[in-house]
Amino acid sequence: MTNKDGAGFARLAEAVAAAPGDLARLDAPERPLDSAEGHRLYLRYLTIGLELFIDYGDPVWPAFHSKTRDGVRKFAGDSPGQLYDAALVSFGHEYVVSGSMAETEFIEFSLYAGDLTGLNASPRRMIASVTEQDLDLDDDGSFELRLDARGGRNALRMEPDANSISVRRYLRDPLRDRPRPLSIRRTTPAPPREPLTSEDLAVGMEQAIGFAKFNTRVWAEWAHRERSQRLNVLEAMPDAGDIHTPAGHGYLTGYWSLEPGQALMIEFTPDPDGYWSLVPMNFWMESFEWRFGDRVHATSFDTSPGRDGVVRLVLAEQDPGLAEHDWLATQGHFEGMIALRHARSAGPIPPVTTAVVRIP
Repeated sequence: MTNKDGAGFARLAEAVAAAPGDLARLDAPERPLDSAEGHRLYLRYLTIGLELFIDYGDPVWPAFHSKTRDGVRKFAGDSPGQLYDAALVSFGHEYVVSGSMAETEFIEFSLYAGDLTGLNASPRRMIASVTEQDLDLDDDGSFELRLDARGGRNALRMEPDANSISVRRYLRDPLRDRPRPLSIRRTTPAPPREPLTSEDLAVGMEQAIGFAKFNTRVWAEWAHRERSQRLNVLEAMPDAGDIHTPAGHGYLTGYWSLEPGQALMIEFTPDPDGYWSLVPMNFWMESFEWRFGDRVHATSFDTSPGRDGVVRLVLAEQDPGLAEHDWLATQGHFEGMIALRHARSAGPIPPVTTAVVRIP
């Protein structure tokens, strides 16, 4: 191994060694669970960055990768009821995305531009989006979506700064549904393939480090703002749905905080024809562990309103046994982010009523 080959690894080791100090400056809750999850989060973000910028970092030979994975790895406000896939693309090339709606309730494709690493000043923005509502499907539910400069039906129109496509798939039951894999292929001629160099690896590692540090800091800062402005309430997120998500998709967000023996009551009247999901999270904007049987989120697929049309949820460490309320477990957490997603509805996001109550 040459000195050039080792440069990226040395930088990576330096960044990992500095991570505990970087995390300490983010002023996260001091409970052992929150601290441990913050350190794990940095490692998760680092692995995402290494995959994104090394294994999946060539838009000439694109492939989908997932920032979240089987309920294990989490990223930036993930919902257990959704799958998130992304691929890098480049203007000047054209692509086709292939997939199927089998065991998938809804799907959203979003084409993005901007920086993911914090290493430059290019702001993140959404260029174009399309959902299953405007997607032509074959009889078996399969589809193809073009990415090119022409746009049109079953297409996203590329712009010169386009650099990635994200796909959100909504599942009725994340424990049982098995959607078909997505694929993406370039349809324009490829330039000659260049051999991998030490410089390529060093750049990819630096981008991965930037990705981990940037995203850890950005979402922690978001949590602090929510805690100072929306404590134990849910209110419309700034620019809800009109920058980073497709039209008609919006959020109410807030920050929940409870003492031992307290519970957060949550009530709202959803559009009976729309989709909603409510996801409590930890301080680091990760959903709770849903693989092991605890109910830690609720959606319009698995939660029925009362006879008066009101959904009633209660967030608490133990089941308080309240009539007509669905319990969501906090799994040892006492504070964090919370979000109500809203989609496939022409009406406004329903207002949410919250109250902190003492339970036996």
